[in-house]
Amino acid sequence: MSNKNIHTFVSTEFLSDYMVDERYKILDLRSRDKFDQGHIAGSVHINSEIFLKRNDEGASVIPDKSKILNTLREKGVNNEHILILVDDVFNLNCSNAAWIFHYFGFFNIQLLDGALSKWEKENRSLTTEETFYPLGNIDFTVENPSIYITKDEILMNIYTDDHTFVDNRSDYAVQYDQQGGIIPGAKHFWYLDVFEEFPDFFVLKDLEIIHGMFIDKGIIKKNSIILYCESAPQSALVYLVMKELGYPDVKLYLAGYEEWRIICSFL
Repeated sequence: MSNKNIHTFVSTEFLSDYMVDERYKILDLRSRDKFDQGHIAGSVHINSEIFLKRNDEGASVIPDKSKILNTLREKGVNNEHILILVDDVFNLNCSNAAWIFHYFGFFNIQLLDGALSKWEKENRSLTTEETFYPLGNIDFTVENPSIYITKDEILMNIYTDDHTFVDNRSDYAVQYDQQGGIIPGAKHFWYLDVFEEFPDFFVLKDLEIIHGMFIDKGIIKKNSIILYCESAPQSALVYLVMKELGYPDVKLYLAGYEEWRIICSFL
């Protein structure tokens, strides 16, 4: 898996063409209220909280596989489906969910570029009618821990030349939030810099432009890339972009700077 490009982002035009194709299942990860007010026909609502979990210390950890599977099966999701995840504006709920799917070895995941904001701006159809499906059979059989890293593993590699740490928080967060700070030696790349901004939505910049931005920051493919933000969603988005670009070894520090500032900020 790690050495090939993983195509993740699809356009509103693509979804419009394939939304009735039975190979695809659309998962709407917005709030239930927003889903009820209008959603893409045929989509099912998924509570994004199933892709989140915190330990007793409050740090983000891998969520419960059984809870995710039970929810997806109830919504009619099968192993054969290609899942298109839909969210608001920045796709952060979807990015986090997509990374969790990758961790559990399921890669038939796509995100709607521009999110539902772009879909609505283009006056594409929405419905308030909910669709129900027979019980699904999705299963996660092989985990993919190579995309996950803990603080202990970071501490063992923090000063090695073949690891690049990348902080995806804003400049303000790096400098001022909670006394500021970064993991020593980390490069800064704000997650929003992957987007081109329009008045009502954001879409990904051309991938070669993004790749050039990474290169300018010294974020190169030959190194093991460790991404982190406050907890996970922002870095999960950057992870997906890097996999689209063919970065072979990209890991997410899921607990993020929330954990680091408490336990490891003495470095």
